[in-house]
Amino acid sequence: MTVETMKADLLLLGGSIHTLDAAAPLVEAVAIGGGRILGRGRSQDVMQWSGPGTRIVDLHGRMAMPGLIDFHIHLFSGAIGRLFELRLPPGCAFTEVLDRVGAAASAPGARPWIVAGPFGRAAETGMRDLTALAQLDAVSNGRPVVLTHLSGHARFANSLALERAGIGTDTPDPPHGEIVRDALTGRPTGYLLEAACTPVRQAIPALTAEEQVAAARHGVAMLNRFGITGFLDAMASQEMMQAFKALDDAGKLDAWAGFCLPAVANIVGAAWPDALIDRRAELCGRHMRADFGKIFLDGVPSLRTAAMIDPYASTDGGEGTPERGDTLLSLDELVAGIAAFDRRGMGVKVHAIGDRAIRMMLDAVERVRAANGPGGPAHQLSHGNYIRPDDIARLSRLNVIADLNPPLWFPSPTNVVHERAVGAARFAGAWPIRDIVASGALAATGTDWPAVADEPDPWLSLAGMVTRRDASGRVAGVYGPDQALPLGAALPLYSRNAARGMGLGAETGMLAPGLSADLVVLDRDLFAIAAEEIAATRVLATLFEGRVVHGEI
Repeated sequence: MTVETMKADLLLLGGSIHTLDAAAPLVEAVAIGGGRILGRGRSQDVMQWSGPGTRIVDLHGRMAMPGLIDFHIHLFSGAIGRLFELRLPPGCAFTEVLDRVGAAASAPGARPWIVAGPFGRAAETGMRDLTALAQLDAVSNGRPVVLTHLSGHARFANSLALERAGIGTDTPDPPHGEIVRDALTGRPTGYLLEAACTPVRQAIPALTAEEQVAAARHGVAMLNRFGITGFLDAMASQEMMQAFKALDDAGKLDAWAGFCLPAVANIVGAAWPDALIDRRAELCGRHMRADFGKIFLDGVPSLRTAAMIDPYASTDGGEGTPERGDTLLSLDELVAGIAAFDRRGMGVKVHAIGDRAIRMMLDAVERVRAANGPGGPAHQLSHGNYIRPDDIARLSRLNVIADLNPPLWFPSPTNVVHERAVGAARFAGAWPIRDIVASGALAATGTDWPAVADEPDPWLSLAGMVTRRDASGRVAGVYGPDQALPLGAALPLYSRNAARGMGLGAETGMLAPGLSADLVVLDRDLFAIAAEEIAATRVLATLFEGRVVHGEI
């Protein structure tokens, strides 16, 4: 039976349906059958797919569009945090952290380890001396405690957690990491940077298989509530893959799921062995793809570990400091890491924030293209905050996807810290999204939740992309208004472009005949309201493969 002769399970009529397909960008109705889009057009046109068992729904003019795709998220770890860890309110001071940790550690049925986060600048003051460590020990009730920095690139551990991780006075700093020590005694203060976090992270007891599946289910349900029907998890583990495959095999994975496999050993620990990478398809269900690698090339500006060409600004606003950050790999090591995946037809997501790291990433891809041929898979410049104008033009030429992550392109507490670190002049040029899109490069968007965003909320991100303002109203001002995108140019970054970047362009990302019926119905027409109001968008219904997985229609 062909799409033309099938009868629909569902007809959506009388809507303002933006398909994101240039062949028919705005239609009134769609016909859905067998989990696919059968047809679209005027309401009377799609009635040809109506049959005895067809459900017909009048949208009454409401806006519908393709389900969104989060191109950069840490869904599994974020969901674990929601279910099994202690959440700290944004911006809380260290005294409040102590109160909350103490209450959690003393509560009946407390978990063996207290893992909490995220903490930011307000809490980290004092973590570089032994006083804060003693205070944390005092409220821990005999349990190991680990606090996670909002960037994910630093942790603060109590004495028992350090002991369980094998970190003591005589423990050397790992490559590309620092165990912050007391200046007088040399004892670890508990504050760990970059690769020094790995032993503590690995010492935390693993969840049970049932708990891991519960986390995967919780994460996908949360995405569906925001209208998200696909995601690319930026750092995969075998346990993560097993949890999502269990969902998929049970018919309960209500999203397209992509996974980035650790490509080299640095701050994340060991890389996946070649034999396992080559068997990655065995770890995937029908809706899963594991065709991507992940490499961390530098750190983050807030910790001054992003690799910059020019020095960081001084903390007092005077002359720059000699700090420039450093890359975690040499150019030769980076080339080797990307090339190994490129030969397998796998794209690599490279975390590169500082302009020096970005340039090295592009240099490495250029060398890989010369060695392996120009027709290889697209690689991904992840974040790319401080890309220089002369490097923007290289993205399209080298087939590098710009992987962009809010809320770093509009005023936020995170950006206050970033601007202080890099200086106002350099920060003013951050996130040149409009220039990147105009260059012809493929750009896609993700929330980087929970590392950056409080919630994996695409609507706040979208409003920020269009206005370069914080639509929540928490932080005033505007960053780089000349880089704002019109709404029509911004929407593909969260749908069609992200699907292409995940190799799913033939499956989803648009509302076109034959593609998966992944769509959302909204409470407002995004094209008929002020841009600031986009952030308050509510998703009335999310459909994945034609099934309602959130809300109702």
